[in-house]
Amino acid sequence: MPQHHVHALRIDVDERDLPEDRFTDHVNNARYFAFTNRCFLGWYRAMGIRGDIPGFAAFMVRLEYDFLREVKPPSVIECRIQVERVGRTSLEHSIAISDLGVDGTGSPVPVGRGRAVNVWVERATGRAVPWPRDVVARCWTVPAEGHTEPSSDPGSIAKPQERSRQS
Repeated sequence: MPQHHVHALRIDVDERDLPEDRFTDHVNNARYFAFTNRCFLGWYRAMGIRGDIPGFAAFMVRLEYDFLREVKPPSVIECRIQVERVGRTSLEHSIAISDLGVDGTGSPVPVGRGRAVNVWVERATGRAVPWPRDVVARCWTVPAEGHTEPSSDPGSIAKPQERSRQS
C-alpha cells in the first residue's frame, strides 16, 4: 500500500466548537467541514502538493458528509481520509470521523462519513489536467506504463483488484 493512501488526524474538540449562540451542547455541524479541511491540508503537505509543484495545485471540487451522531466536548476526534478512486484529473476520497472520547484512548465511535473529490489544476489556465504519475504513486498503486485500464473513463487508473481480474 502506498505511504499516503490513508491519512488520519486527531483533533481536540472543545467549547470553541459549539454553536456561537450555545443553542446546543454538541459540536456545530459546520465544524465537521473544518475538521475535514484540516485533515486534507495535512495530506496535501504529506503528499508534497501544497505549493511544492509550481504552477499546479489540488482543488477540492466536491465534499459531502453524513452526520451519524453528536460529539460533545471535551473530546478527541479522528478524521481519516482514504483514496478510493483515481481518475485522469480527479482523486476521490472517503472520509470517516470518529469520536475517541475525552482522552483520545476510547474505542472509535463513528460520528460521520463522507466523500470528497480533488482535481489537479494548472493555475495559469484554471483547468483540470491529469495528475502526475509520480504524485499518484504516493497514494495509489499505479499500473505499469502502457497498461490498458479497465474503466469507463479511458484516463482513469483502476484499483489493483480490478486490474487483476482482467489478467
